[in-house]
Amino acid sequence: MIHWPAVIHHTDDVELTYVHDQVQWQSDADLHAASYEESDCLIDADGHVFGLTKKKDGFIEPEPKGDTMSLEQVLGLVKAHTAQTGACCVAKLYAPTIKDALEMLRAITETS
Repeated sequence: MIHWPAVIHHTDDVELTYVHDQVQWQSDADLHAASYEESDCLIDADGHVFGLTKKKDGFIEPEPKGDTMSLEQVLGLVKAHTAQTGACCVAKLYAPTIKDALEMLRAITETS
């Protein structure tokens, strides 16, 4: 079960795609009907990692990989994404939880 919000991480790309909830996932064809690489993944608010290659009825069905990312790993992804947008002081970004880090990403994405 995915604990929203979540982000899509494309391997070898620092850009992250924020996904607010299940409704957004299901209603946005760019998210659930896209073609993902084997190593692309969705990371939820608890750090659980989901693969994005399983299709059911033409839609991507996130599948648990059995892996989790730590807060530090998720913050690293958020910092890399934020640096790409040209923000300053990226090294000082901090969040106490993964969910907070994802919400910070949402706020940064909406203002850039």
